[in-house]
Amino acid sequence: MAGSFYTYNKATASPNAFPEYYDGTLFIFEWMRNWVMAVRFDENENYVRSEPFMTANGDFRRPIDLAFSKDGVMYMLEYGSVYGADNEDARLVKIEYNTGNRAPIAKATITDSVAAAQLSKRVFITSENRNLPEIRDIAGQAPLRILFNSRGTRDLDDDDELMYEWLFDGKTVGATKPNASYTYTHEGEYQAILKVTDKAGLVGTDTLVVKVGNAMPEVSIQSTGNKSFYWENKPFEYTVKVADKEDGKVDPKNVKVYFDYNPQPSALSNEAQLKKQIVTTVETNTEGKQLIARSDCKACHTIDKVSVGPAYVAVAQRYKNQPGSVDKLAKKIIAGGAGSWGTQYVMSAHPQISAQDASEMVKYIFSLTDEKKEKAQLPVQGSIALKEHTEDQPRGQYTLLATYTDKGGKTIGPLTNSDMVTLRNAKVRTVYADAHVGFPRFGNSLSQGDHKSYILLKNIDLSGIKKFVYEYSSLDKEGEIEVRIDSYAGPVICRTPYKATGAWSTKQQITGEITKLTEGKHDVYFVVVKRDKPNEDIINVSTIQFEQ
Repeated sequence: MAGSFYTYNKATASPNAFPEYYDGTLFIFEWMRNWVMAVRFDENENYVRSEPFMTANGDFRRPIDLAFSKDGVMYMLEYGSVYGADNEDARLVKIEYNTGNRAPIAKATITDSVAAAQLSKRVFITSENRNLPEIRDIAGQAPLRILFNSRGTRDLDDDDELMYEWLFDGKTVGATKPNASYTYTHEGEYQAILKVTDKAGLVGTDTLVVKVGNAMPEVSIQSTGNKSFYWENKPFEYTVKVADKEDGKVDPKNVKVYFDYNPQPSALSNEAQLKKQIVTTVETNTEGKQLIARSDCKACHTIDKVSVGPAYVAVAQRYKNQPGSVDKLAKKIIAGGAGSWGTQYVMSAHPQISAQDASEMVKYIFSLTDEKKEKAQLPVQGSIALKEHTEDQPRGQYTLLATYTDKGGKTIGPLTNSDMVTLRNAKVRTVYADAHVGFPRFGNSLSQGDHKSYILLKNIDLSGIKKFVYEYSSLDKEGEIEVRIDSYAGPVICRTPYKATGAWSTKQQITGEITKLTEGKHDVYFVVVKRDKPNEDIINVSTIQFEQ
């Protein structure tokens, strides 16, 4: 959709008017995907180029119109999340251009001294893993020494200078350096505040929580096996260890252990979301849920509210107990149509969706009215068969979660800690890697890469891994695959030469032996190398298999 052309007015007195840079620019936007583009034309109104607008700081919610006021400020009308509903997030947004000083952004975290010491042994300038775990709150017994850091604090004005102040008790300035330490000697809950001030006096703050009087319980899932991958017909054996300074001996009955398999994990889910999903209820059809999330269904349907189409819960209540309803509704998704819920709107056809996927989507909709069951708990020691995955679920993952809540102290109440192990298929499709720099993605596969392109897998347990098996193709060039750990410039643990396969469609396998066996978790870089030219389009790596 098209919004409005912007005309720059030199006589405007508004300090927040859009600058002359945007003079003559047409702003267009996409309702479904929430992007805005600034379109440029020449003096003859011929198209020149398009520029993304506010990609880093825009929070667009289905824009439907925009216009500029006389003072050069943009006003955008946003429809909200769901079509056909009374959206709570529908709004009129005012977008100004800030040419003046901006307040600094404070970012405070607590340094894990143990993790810092371990990381310092293997960190590199180019390492993706330079950042330590972000700790926002911490607990322990008095005296409790805390290392504070301001990593991530910044000022959007490049020429600005910042003054740092740490208020360890939330009231009194205790340090004026970017990083500081403080020892808490009295029990209680404290708000430690980082205050950052720029030259103009604008302030940014961030707050951390320190609890003194009860140490966090220690929870660890231990295993003699690898803690990143699963292999066919090989169970995962584990033991959960829990220690708590205040509680002393921990009763195993109070340790909760959960297990889950997800065939289509979301790349956007963080650890906290994943833990919540595992603990709360049994997810009866995660595959169908993910298929719906990747489709355009959300434009017309919600789970429990009427939109353009009926709510999913209403669909389940009407059709779930009817014989043959799964096939009936699957065909309806593919073919489209109207009439069952009125004739005002017609559901569009989806011929790109397979019958199997449409059936999974219907099964997920029906599962929304199933009685929710609590996850079954496992013993603190055991063996898991790992037999729920199938060949058509390359991203599927198993998750084992252990949690323990202590009895609390005199001043600080009960604290909960947990540990989690996530296992993925030992045969990794490179398109699902954490990064594939130099290997362009096309659909559900990667294209060929040039010299020094790489595949990155983060936080991988290399314990027990002895070799890598690559499935690859190369038109007419020979080279090698280097495996580096912890950094793109880190130590090489494996070099594997490869030969041309004669065609991009012809795939072969090669195996590389690890020259120096490595324990623990690392970022693993698979770098393709051909030092002599021509060295463009040298190889396409389809899969990487980790072998013990």
